[in-house]
Amino acid sequence: MIYLDHAATTPLADSVLPAMLPWMGQDAGFANPASSHAPGRAARAAVERARQQVASLIGAQPAEIIWTSGATESNNLAIKGALEFSALKDAHVLSSRTEHRCVLDTCRWLETRGTRVSYLKPNADGRITVEQVMAALRPETALVSLMWVNNETGAMNYIAAIAPVLRERGIALHVDAAQAVGKIEVGLSQIPIDLLSISAHKLGGPKGVGALFVRKKPRARLAPQMHGGGHEWGMRSGTLATHQIVGLGAACDRLHGRVASLAQALSALRERMYKALGELPDVHRNGAQTHVAPHILNLSFEGVDGESLRAGLCDLAVSSGSACSSATAEPSYVLRALGRSDALADASLRFSFGENTSEADIDQAAQRVFEEVRFLRAIAQGKASVSPGALSNVLDYPAPVWRRFRNPDRIGAIESSMVGRICATVDDFSGHGQLSIELVSVQGQVQSAVFSALGCPTTIAVGQWICEQIAWQPTSVLSQIKAQAIAKALEIGESRLQCALMGEDVVKRLNEQLRES
Repeated sequence: MIYLDHAATTPLADSVLPAMLPWMGQDAGFANPASSHAPGRAARAAVERARQQVASLIGAQPAEIIWTSGATESNNLAIKGALEFSALKDAHVLSSRTEHRCVLDTCRWLETRGTRVSYLKPNADGRITVEQVMAALRPETALVSLMWVNNETGAMNYIAAIAPVLRERGIALHVDAAQAVGKIEVGLSQIPIDLLSISAHKLGGPKGVGALFVRKKPRARLAPQMHGGGHEWGMRSGTLATHQIVGLGAACDRLHGRVASLAQALSALRERMYKALGELPDVHRNGAQTHVAPHILNLSFEGVDGESLRAGLCDLAVSSGSACSSATAEPSYVLRALGRSDALADASLRFSFGENTSEADIDQAAQRVFEEVRFLRAIAQGKASVSPGALSNVLDYPAPVWRRFRNPDRIGAIESSMVGRICATVDDFSGHGQLSIELVSVQGQVQSAVFSALGCPTTIAVGQWICEQIAWQPTSVLSQIKAQAIAKALEIGESRLQCALMGEDVVKRLNEQLRES
């Protein structure tokens, strides 16, 4: 398995676990950092050392770092806390359509409470410009919330230019920097950002911990969203997880002074991947080609179905978008905001790279994608093609489906001049896939049957199975092929019954043509 999903999460860096272990065992390291006894004071010292390490990486002061459980909580605290503290009547918030889901959902929650929110549409390369922000500001605008680096495309917003404009107008700026910290230089001593969110597991630290930068001068004020013992200067109550905080500090400390060189190395890997896959026709790069984060490459592939592409690449750990949104069946809302069609948004892959990604990983992964795209395009075009290989069915498709998806041998097209040729095509429920079957009928017998399909693995398996059933059989066999029989033979569950219905529909159309001929 080649891991190219570092934007979703990174492996724990080598120096991080040893730093965490002393604060997890039976010795005094487990003590509560809020306790006044010696073990508690030791834990508190470790927490404050980590606070210094995080602050140093981003050009902040230690007292400006608030511990949270991760970027999702940091974003919620920043946005809700800023609006609640200001308590402005008819307050206005400005954000964008391509923010992380936790920001969008927070903004939509605010809307249910009467806050007016505007969502900027990014330009063609996926970025929000200073001019867009300026044009959307209102007298009542209290907060602008924009990500620094888009988690799906890597496009970098013009934060360094936007921040001074907002500072001049007294408007608070919150930046989701989960994909920026550790990947690009973040200099908060020069860039007047008020609030900035960090996630440990995006930069080699542990999951479950993050931080929120809250500027002291001029002071950014927040209403707490968690109430309790008044921890973290009253902004985030709760017993601190010393081992996790130490892990975040260690992850930041090892990156200090290395961000620029790491960014250069990751950029080289990104462009190596793009160059290799750019040799395929009809490949679209999503987002900016310049001013893009070094570790993210997002590509869409014409002429293939996204689910089939991801299923065929189950030996690669890549993403079809944000890991936090991939549980939904809808194409990426980020790519649709950039103007991509549903089909292209669905047939996209996000490759994201880390410190342990090698050139050999890039070359091998690119070759696999190259082979799989050509294979699926051949199926869609009705051209015989050899499968890139039998893969483990890790996505747990029914065995009869998986076998036919990986080894279809009835792909093809029949010459239109051949006597007795009929063909039928039906579109799938999404509107951008289809299943076609062609056959030759001579004296009431099917002499040959082939199919082409642009669709999911189950759609391809349905086409293959139907051709297996009808070849060299009396044409009367067509009337026996119903959705129920297809579903039973291929062990298709309820979530994919529409594929069996497609099969029934295409056979029905073949029957109609036979009767008319």
